[in-house]
Amino acid sequence: MLMGNFLLDPQTGLGNFFAMLKAATSAAFGTKGTIVTLDLTELIKDETNDKKTIDSCIRALAGLLRAEIARDDYQRMAAFRIGDGEFVIVLPEKTQAEAENLATEIDVLFREKASWHSASGAEICISTVTYGEYGKNGVSVSTILKAAYLALADCRYAEFPMHLPIWAEKLIDHMVERVYETLGLLDEAFTLALNDEISGLPNYRAAELFLEQMLEEYRRYGEPCSLLLIDGDNLKQYNLLGYQEGNRMIRQLATLLKKTLRHNDRVARWLSGDEFLVFLQNADRHFAVEVGERLRAAVEEGSKDWPYPVTISIGVASCPEDGVTGEELLAKAEEANNAAKQGGKNQVCEAKGCYGGTVHAQE
Repeated sequence: MLMGNFLLDPQTGLGNFFAMLKAATSAAFGTKGTIVTLDLTELIKDETNDKKTIDSCIRALAGLLRAEIARDDYQRMAAFRIGDGEFVIVLPEKTQAEAENLATEIDVLFREKASWHSASGAEICISTVTYGEYGKNGVSVSTILKAAYLALADCRYAEFPMHLPIWAEKLIDHMVERVYETLGLLDEAFTLALNDEISGLPNYRAAELFLEQMLEEYRRYGEPCSLLLIDGDNLKQYNLLGYQEGNRMIRQLATLLKKTLRHNDRVARWLSGDEFLVFLQNADRHFAVEVGERLRAAVEEGSKDWPYPVTISIGVASCPEDGVTGEELLAKAEEANNAAKQGGKNQVCEAKGCYGGTVHAQE
């Protein structure tokens, strides 16, 4: 899937409610184990805690869960964020006692990690609910949904029966199957709408969404970010070879750019045929210029054996120095890209100057 991932919670990197349903329908949880919930609802309801405090605590808890999943003895563990402060953990092959030990360990670590986040000075703790072991018939979708309901409603196992009539179990399973089929259709439509067929990269619609997501991260956490506007130099010569060769060159160029970036950086095709945008989260201007130079050199070197070797000009804009809105960053990146073109092409330009290879071209 191209964007956002319908199965992924963007704030924590954990699976979301739909991911939990998919795992249950695919029998990923095996034939026995234990379900646990971790609840931060009281933290969220506390009006003395601002959004940044709450987000920090949610990310801290998600980080602890990811660390537990990485451990050898919990590699089959699956963790999902199903609400604002509600998390569900499924522990295949683990007993309730083992699950309770894990929940206690996470609670202690979380208190140590998150105590300084409380704006009111009150101690932050996790309300933990263990739903017991699922047995020889495995964990069904209906079992997962009931566990999720109990977490969201702040109920306890003793107050709510886990066994429903067979017809109710089958009705829930049938409804989940239809929901999952609908998600698949939405995923397909979403990908088609945001994908550029020629380059194989996200298209300009996706680029606009990427830009807004990157700036939202800045507004939420204050981390710098940067935008690179890449324009091909003299690529029109490929028109002499026909559209097929031109499209092939664009695909190869897109592949080179994608391979050179960090795994969490994004690149999309922009408005014209040989324009691309690169989105660098947690990247200041200095780092962005380094990335731009790395991309410039990779294209110059990687295209040497192409029918016509190509180069690129890159304009760099950084947030917050060059602006805090998409319009401001795009305007600055375009201005820097024009400077690179006018300064001789095959360069990386930003507000303070242009760079070509390791040579400082202008101040």
